Amino acid sequence: MKKYTLSITYVILLTLCVPFACLYIWLLTVLPIPWDALTAWADTFGRGLLVFFLFLLPVGIYWLAVLILGVLELVRSFKVYKTGDAAGCVNGMLIHKYGLVIFFAVNFIVMFLFYLILTLGTLVGTRGLALFAAPVLLPWLAASVAFSVFASWLAIVPGAFYGIQVIRITYREKKTGTGAAIWHGILQFVFLADVLDAMYLAVKKWGMGKKSSVVIGFLYVLMLAGVIWGAVKVFG
Repeated sequence: MKKYTLSITYVILLTLCVPFACLYIWLLTVLPIPWDALTAWADTFGRGLLVFFLFLLPVGIYWLAVLILGVLELVRSFKVYKTGDAAGCVNGMLIHKYGLVIFFAVNFIVMFLFYLILTLGTLVGTRGLALFAAPVLLPWLAASVAFSVFASWLAIVPGAFYGIQVIRITYREKKTGTGAAIWHGILQFVFLADVLDAMYLAVKKWGMGKKSSVVIGFLYVLMLAGVIWGAVKVFG
């Protein structure tokens, strides 16, 4: 397992994103922080600096660590491929694809609730007057959603490159054709489909990850049922 340390660390760090945020907020509320002194300091040197040190800096350090790990993983996927280690590529791909299922499930729930509360809260808070500002607000909302989706998509890129290496080895071993290889390569960068494609490549082409694939398949069914149930509760 030592050679998968980077992959596992990357997955764990991303999965703990929301718990870390909750823990940090909780610490700010329970620790004996001299808020009066900090407020006085902020009045002297600027509230922007206070916001930077308390919020922006910790967030920046966290995402910088994620970025560095992601780049290292991307580079490592090519190194594993060069050694001809098919099992290493498949395992690396599965660690990323399967390991991040919880992260993306939580991320989807948090983002959905955030934008739902933001939109409904604005409507309720303005007693419907926000509808008149919709032509101005909607482009900003759409841009915000697009940015959130893109930022979340970046998380799958390191695992997608492990998938690309698996596809390259599969093609090299003549276990798939050119058209199928291209199609698999595209799917590796598509939400949800990337996990199912990784499952297919691992189980069907290489006979690996059968037990973990059953677990992830079961989780997919549960999440789909949860989404349908949640949609019925919210919009039904």
